Amino acid sequence: MSQDNRVPKIIQDFVGQPAVQSVLSFLAFEDWLKKRENDATDWVVVARSWRDDTTDFFTFSVLVSVQEDTLKKILSTNSWDIDTHIGHPMFNKHGEKGFVYYSSNDPENFNGLQFLPFTIHREFHGYIPNTFELTQDFILYHEAFYVPEKNEYHRITDDGDIQPIIRINRDKENRTILIETHHLRDYLAAKKCYLVRYHDHRRLATDNISSYINGEFTSYQGGDERSKFEFWLRTDIPIEKYQSSSRLLGKDVVDPYSEPDKQHTNPFSKDRYGTFIIGRDDQGNELEATCNEDELSNYFTDRGTPHFLTAVYFSREVLGKYYQEPRRYSLSQSYLKCLSLWSIPFDTTSEGLIQVWLGDLGRIPYREQLHWRQFNVTPKGTITKHRWMRDFMAEFADPELDEDPIYYFQTAFDQLQEASKKRYNEEFLNWLSDEDSHAYETLHLPLTDEWKEFDEQVQALAKIVVDSLNVELLSRESEVKIDGKTIKGSIDLLGMFLDHSKVEEDLKLQILSAFQAIQAIRSTGSAHRKGSKFEKALEKYGLFNLSNFEKFKKLTLDIINAISAITEIIHQKGDDK
Repeated sequence: MSQDNRVPKIIQDFVGQPAVQSVLSFLAFEDWLKKRENDATDWVVVARSWRDDTTDFFTFSVLVSVQEDTLKKILSTNSWDIDTHIGHPMFNKHGEKGFVYYSSNDPENFNGLQFLPFTIHREFHGYIPNTFELTQDFILYHEAFYVPEKNEYHRITDDGDIQPIIRINRDKENRTILIETHHLRDYLAAKKCYLVRYHDHRRLATDNISSYINGEFTSYQGGDERSKFEFWLRTDIPIEKYQSSSRLLGKDVVDPYSEPDKQHTNPFSKDRYGTFIIGRDDQGNELEATCNEDELSNYFTDRGTPHFLTAVYFSREVLGKYYQEPRRYSLSQSYLKCLSLWSIPFDTTSEGLIQVWLGDLGRIPYREQLHWRQFNVTPKGTITKHRWMRDFMAEFADPELDEDPIYYFQTAFDQLQEASKKRYNEEFLNWLSDEDSHAYETLHLPLTDEWKEFDEQVQALAKIVVDSLNVELLSRESEVKIDGKTIKGSIDLLGMFLDHSKVEEDLKLQILSAFQAIQAIRSTGSAHRKGSKFEKALEKYGLFNLSNFEKFKKLTLDIINAISAITEIIHQKGDDK
C-alpha cells in the first residue's frame, strides 16, 4: 500500500499482517483519511455529528483570516483553537473582578489569528437532538433558498440554472452538512479566509490490540501540509464488550480560490458568444455570424458585419426544454422568459420554424446560446407579416389563426371565462389547481411527431376544458343533474345546457363534437393502450392519416370554435335578460 503520512507509523507497520490489518486500519480511521475530505472536488463536509455502534464522528468548521503565516500557526498543533460556542451571543466577564460584557457574533482572536463562525453548533440539553446551522452570511452571499422536501439549499445562477449548494443529511439524531466545493471556495475567496475543519472522532473494537501497541495506551501524530491530527489507541478503558478504542483529534484546511467567481465581481460581463447560421454562400456553404451585438451592424453603425436584425431560424424542438419547467420558464405567443433574469422574443413562421433576431441571441446566457445552436437551421421562408408589423412598423398585430392556434385558444378561453363571470358570477370552466396549472401554462402544438408528446398535450387539453366544465353551473342552468344513465357525464350535461339555451341542433352538435373528440382521443389513446377503439375515434373525428402535429392542431381549432360559440351564447342570454 502507498504510504500516507497522516497515518501513524505503528499502523503502517502492522497493517500488512492479516490478523490485525482490519482492526488497526479501522481504529486508525484509515478509511476516513483516504477520503481526504478537505480536498473534495464535489462536496465538502463542514459539520457532522454521526454515531453508530462503533463509530462517533464529530466535525465542526470555522473561518480564519488569510495571513502569511496562517497555515503555519493553525497546523502547529492538533488541538482546537476555538470551541463550539463560537458564533453564540453570550455574556463574558473580563478578569477576576472585571466588568461583565455582552459579545455577539464578533470575531474571536487567538494566536494572532482572527476566527469567524461558519457552522454553529446548537445544543438543547437532550430535549431535542443537537443540530448545526450555517452562518447566514454564506446563504445570503449565494442568495440561497431552502428546499424542505430535499433538505437542501439551492441557488439560482445568472443564467437561470438552479443548483443545490448545501445538503443536510439527517438520520434520527445524526446530522451532516455538506457544501458544494465550488461555492464554498468562491465564498472563502470573497471573505479572504480559510475554512478550518476541526475533528474529534472516536471508534471502538472488540479485539484487544495491547500486544500491537506495546501496552494499554499510545498516541501518535499525523498529518500533512494542510492537516494535523493526533491518534490515541488504547485498551485501558474497556466499554462493555469493546476492549479497544481510538480517538482522532485534529484539524484540516480548505483553501479559498485566489479570487472570487466573476459572477459576483462582474455579473454582467460576457466574454463568450455563440455563432449562428444566417444563410449560405453561392457555393452552398453555411454562413455563420457571431451574436455579439458589439460586433454587429445596426441602424447607426455599419461595421461591415451582419445586422443586429438578421433573421436566424431554429427547429421547433428548441422550445422543448422550456415547456418542461413552467416554474422557471414562461412562454407566450412571442416571448420566452426565464424568471426575472433573461428573456428573448421569438416568432413561429409559416414554415413551422422558430425565428429570432441574431442580436437578441447575444443577450441570453452563453449556455442558452449553446442550447439554441443545437437546433439552428439554414433559413427557409421569411418572417411573418405580424412580426414585420410589430418590429418594423411599430404596429400591434396578432398572428394568423393557423400560425398560432394556442394563442387563439387562450384568448377564447379568457373570453369565455369573462363572459361567464359577468353573466353567472362564476367561471364556465373551473380554474385549475396550482398543481395542475402547468397544463394551461405549457399547452403547445407538439414540437415533434412523437406519440409521447401528443399524448401529454391531449391530456393537458382534456384537463383544461373537458375535466374543468363547471358541473354545478351547468346543472343549475339546465335544471338537471348527472344521473349516470341519460346524463352520464359533464359533456352530456353541457348538451342539456345548450338545449336549455335553445341552441340550434347543428351548432349544438358542433360544440359537443369538439369536447367529445378530446375526451375520446384521451380515453382511447392518451390515457389507455391504443387499439381499434383509438383508430375508430381518429376516423370519427377526422383525425385519421394526419400527423400528430396536425391531429392536435385540429383538436385545438375545433375547441376554439366551440368555446367561442359558447361565449356568444352566454352573451345572447345576457342580452335576452
